[in-house]
Amino acid sequence: MTIFPPVEQRTNSLSIFLLGIILFFLSSSESFASPPNKFNQLVLAKNSLENKFGVRSVECFPFKEDIGFTEDQIQFIEQCYVGVQLFASALDKIPKVEIFSIGISTRFLRTGGFNTILIPWDAPLEEVVSFLGEKISKENQKLFLEEISTLKHKINRKFRIFSLYCSQQISNEQCMFGYSRLASIETTPNPKPTKWQEIVMGNSQGLGKDSHSFRIKYNSSPKEMLNALQQDPQRVWLPRKKMYENINSNHKQDFVKRLQVATYFCSTELTEKKCLDGVATLNEVSKNQDMRMKPWGEVSIEKYNTFIKDDFDVSFRFDLPLDKFVKYFSSKENRVEATDNAVLAEKLEKRTLNNSSGLRTVCDLEGMRSKLCVKAFKNFIRFVSGKRDYRVKRPWTNVMFVDGTQLARVNFALNSSARHSYIYIDAGSGLEEFRSHLMKYGN
Repeated sequence: MTIFPPVEQRTNSLSIFLLGIILFFLSSSESFASPPNKFNQLVLAKNSLENKFGVRSVECFPFKEDIGFTEDQIQFIEQCYVGVQLFASALDKIPKVEIFSIGISTRFLRTGGFNTILIPWDAPLEEVVSFLGEKISKENQKLFLEEISTLKHKINRKFRIFSLYCSQQISNEQCMFGYSRLASIETTPNPKPTKWQEIVMGNSQGLGKDSHSFRIKYNSSPKEMLNALQQDPQRVWLPRKKMYENINSNHKQDFVKRLQVATYFCSTELTEKKCLDGVATLNEVSKNQDMRMKPWGEVSIEKYNTFIKDDFDVSFRFDLPLDKFVKYFSSKENRVEATDNAVLAEKLEKRTLNNSSGLRTVCDLEGMRSKLCVKAFKNFIRFVSGKRDYRVKRPWTNVMFVDGTQLARVNFALNSSARHSYIYIDAGSGLEEFRSHLMKYGN
């Protein structure tokens, strides 16, 4: 015979049981909550450095070349946040230091004058404090900059270079050394001006960003420097021009028409052979039916990295095997999906117009997959629907959704000229992270 407890006892037991379930789920939700978004934290940390210490720009691994694949950038963004926190802690421990630009990197370096530095992201705090505390008197700084100016004037009298500057990859001392060697070159009276529009003193030699730019290694001999300056840019670029003409004549019917590639190019760091290796892979890819269904915009063949930048633009390493290429880029949306997402993003953007928060919302024009843009707009609509009384503080007027997993777009957001009126937020943020970040800018 089953004996039931009294009603009041059963009620108490049920209450305790239900309370236990509620506490379990609350503790579980806390235990499994997503960690704070590193991009959003970086934006806030940069704002703090700017307001508290006058730091104007922060770049995450600005000279990092060998990264790997799209998702491999995330670790460097996480490390950058650690480095920014480290830098802020060091500034708290020393008297006022005029640092306007900082790069979170893998080494200590004073570069670009006296207000720009690099620090390792994982350096001990005491080492960063010691590095920042190495004072150079205002008088010595002035003398150094005057000597740089004198050398540049001497160089320009000889070669009449339209744009001459030192890369921030080399130190102040290395820059001075390179300029001194360049200035020491003996020339004939009234020498012809160099035909290069831009000369960059750095730690490597060769073509710069385009056919008008050339990089000179700071410790090259004066003879090597003179030979570089006397080169005709068109003749230097001619082999690459012919290479592209050959590619067009031999392969345009293949990968350009089959894949409908809008434009393509090889990094200037690649030799002709390596460039052609990449083109051969692209040609083989064009035979794959699945790849033909993907949208292709700008395709760049690179020395190191394979990135999916947005719905259209990609880069890939010149020696990426065909099977790995197909497997990796199969994650790209096909043309129909990309078009549908782009149309939906446009509709959602219109729905956000004149919303109660007072914010205008936009997606980053570069490096944004439309699917990610759709997610961000949906989260914003949910946020303002649930927070009808939310009003943004001045001077904030806009929200820009950024792919916070791409180094280039992170650095863009941290240093954008519009950063004093735009709220930047990772489009991939979950709804709770979205709410938390936007609330920091509200009344």
